[in-house]
Amino acid sequence: MTLRILHVLDHSIPLHSGYTFRTAALLGEQRALGWQTFHVTSPKQGPSQAAEEDVDGLHFYRTPGGTGLLADLPVGREVALMKALGRRVEEVARQVKPDIIHAHSPVLNALPALKVGRKLGIPVVYEIRAFW
Repeated sequence: MTLRILHVLDHSIPLHSGYTFRTAALLGEQRALGWQTFHVTSPKQGPSQAAEEDVDGLHFYRTPGGTGLLADLPVGREVALMKALGRRVEEVARQVKPDIIHAHSPVLNALPALKVGRKLGIPVVYEIRAFW
C-alpha cells in the first residue's frame, strides 16, 4: 500500500538547521519505504519567489505570510500565520488527497493541521520535536 503523507513544516531546506536536516532525513526514509510525501511550509520559511519550489528532489508548497493589521500586532502575528497556513494546508490537502497529515513542531503548525484534518476527515499526527 502506498501511503500519502502531507507534512506541515515550520521551515525546510534550502534553509540550514537541525530542523530542516531532520525533516529531510525523515522524508528520505519515508520515500525509501515507497510512501509519497508532500510538504507545506509555514510563512516562517520566509519570502519565496514562487508558491511551489523543488529542492533536492523534494517539492514544497510555500505559504505566504499573513497580511493586514492583525499580522502586525503581537499575538496577532501568530493568529495571522495560522490562518494563512490553514488555508494553504487545506488547498494542498484537497489537491494531493493525503491519507494522513503529519504536523511538525511548533504548535502553530499543529492547530491549523488539526482544523483541516477535522474538516476533511483526514487523521492528523503531531510531532513535538522541542518545546520552543
